[in-house]
Amino acid sequence: MDKIFLHILDMSVTASYVILFVMAMRLLLKKCPKVFSYALWLPVLFRLICPFSIKGFFSLIPSKTQTMSQDIIRAINRPTGGEAVLAGGVAHGSVQATGLVSSVDPMQIWISTGTAVWIAGVALLVCYSIIAMFRLSKRLMDAEHVSDNVYEISVIKTPFVFGIMNPRIYIPDNLSENEKSYIVRHEETHIKRFDHIIKPLAFLTLCLHWFNPLVWAGVFLMSEDMELSCDESVIRSMGSGIKKDYSSSLLSISAQRRTMGACPLAFGESNPKGRIKNILNYRKPSFWVIILAVVIVSAISIGLITNPDVSDKIVEDKTVEDYAQEFLNHEVEMYENNFDVSESKIVKLEKLHSFNQLTGFSIELWKIEYRIKPENIDEVVMAGGMNQIDGWITEDASMGKPILVFSFESDSPKLLGSIKSGEMGSTISGYEIALREFMERNNLISNESYPGNHAVAKFLLSTGETSQLLLSQPSRQGGAGIWCVERWMDGNGSVYYDDPQVDLALTDYYDNLQKQCDEGHRVGLLDPEQVAYEYIIVTLGQTTALEEIEIMNPTSVQDFYETPISTYIGFVSDFNLEKGFFHLDRIEWITYDDEERINELGLSKDDDMPGGFYIYNPASYPQFFEVNENTEYIFHNHGNEWNYSTSDASEFFEYLNTYKGGWTPPFWIVTKDGCVRSITEQYVP
Repeated sequence: MDKIFLHILDMSVTASYVILFVMAMRLLLKKCPKVFSYALWLPVLFRLICPFSIKGFFSLIPSKTQTMSQDIIRAINRPTGGEAVLAGGVAHGSVQATGLVSSVDPMQIWISTGTAVWIAGVALLVCYSIIAMFRLSKRLMDAEHVSDNVYEISVIKTPFVFGIMNPRIYIPDNLSENEKSYIVRHEETHIKRFDHIIKPLAFLTLCLHWFNPLVWAGVFLMSEDMELSCDESVIRSMGSGIKKDYSSSLLSISAQRRTMGACPLAFGESNPKGRIKNILNYRKPSFWVIILAVVIVSAISIGLITNPDVSDKIVEDKTVEDYAQEFLNHEVEMYENNFDVSESKIVKLEKLHSFNQLTGFSIELWKIEYRIKPENIDEVVMAGGMNQIDGWITEDASMGKPILVFSFESDSPKLLGSIKSGEMGSTISGYEIALREFMERNNLISNESYPGNHAVAKFLLSTGETSQLLLSQPSRQGGAGIWCVERWMDGNGSVYYDDPQVDLALTDYYDNLQKQCDEGHRVGLLDPEQVAYEYIIVTLGQTTALEEIEIMNPTSVQDFYETPISTYIGFVSDFNLEKGFFHLDRIEWITYDDEERINELGLSKDDDMPGGFYIYNPASYPQFFEVNENTEYIFHNHGNEWNYSTSDASEFFEYLNTYKGGWTPPFWIVTKDGCVRSITEQYVP
């Protein structure tokens, strides 16, 4: 809904300019027939309801009105995490996700709040209009049929049209026959021009853009032009001789007018004073005036509907080779900070692959190789993976060779940045994962590979920390769709992307798996818990049991990015008050409730657990933990107060020093985002 609201906001910004332009043109067309002023409101309606734009060679829309809210629209799709870093092992790469949930972007808060207020306003207007429509419909049940679609009723004092598919004309029952002829002709003209459809559409548009005062003004002025142009149509068809009687009828109706309540499907007469004045002053325009007005209004309408082509012509003319040369020039500038460069050249530029599934337009990866020649190669310090050939420095770096990323949203390429070959494998899926990491890192796409259903599986690594998998349905949603692990997070908040390492685009790879499942093979892929279990055992090489995996299904991507909480128990040692770290010799705290574990270890409750517990500590491999000013310490102080709580690390340090011989009671350690949240003493009787 945030995305929809922001698109509505963007449309409203552009439409505001169009409304102001039409208001100005109404003044210039004041002497022309009102049908031309009425026609100018169609571009406004188009701008307010049409979600796409049309580019044209001629446009009256300033380029800035098209882009002023685009940055906000992109913000709603952006993750808020940090920079991605290379990770070895089975996963492709990682990105620190600590800030994704804990650090909320103020812009996101404003967007969410604005969306909620907007939805409430739309709902209020729609509900009010529906109630008004039913109330009016109930009052019209006693109307008497006169002829065709004309009905008389005594409870109304002004004529109006009600209905869309089968519009009816309702008139007061006290009109003279002469007045009826004018009024009915007026309402029939509304129906012939489809005003009974345009007016409700304008009201619904107003509901969507209720927050914009210019839209309210535009709807009011459009209704006024609608009535005035309809009056002029009646005069043209029935002759100028009816002006006096027609005006008298409007005056008579307005004198006893009583409102029927707001209803978008019923609209009656408004602004009788302005209409009477317009009727009396109306003069049939000459043929050439009409032709000129048609040309002007048509040109204005086209100019207000179409968008200018705001693409930079210089940028449009750039090729991949041009961007590659600019990239090399930038590299040369960096090197010149350390030594003089005499020459540079591109020796190879080739496309690795093209992807269309990430953004809806083509993204291409291009491998570039270049040479930079220093004035004196002997004075260059070769570091960070740098290499040289015959006195020329190559493009090599510690992370590999540069890969340029181009987007083809238009016909011409645009350089988005570069990644290193060391961040990707040698397969197409590896290219795609590396590209996804790059796009997410630069806030170009949302931080989920497959929108739709998600599940999160929590499990323990061999190090004791809680980690979690994000599972998605990449090919088909629902019970018949397969599941996959698209990424996982460790206890420190680092996110790792899964790469199946195949020479296929990921959508094709998972579509093939879905097809196999449909044919009765690999049906275990339909169960997210089974998929999670196999991934933990086979891919991550961890030991776990199916019942030890906690599955959250259904859930959201935001739940996945909430860093998991890990809990450990062990003996604290080497507590460094100055540097804020300590070591933990982990133990297993076994109680009478852990019957399965008691049997596994062959313990006797009478002999081995006289106090109701058993400390299992077969080996000592101290783990490193960090504390900060927010860490809470809960322990038994010397005043015999249990569960004494403090955030003062020095108090806890002094408490540890009261134990002699290096022995301390066990402590429960709770961590999140790679830092200790609390240290709690375990009571040992």
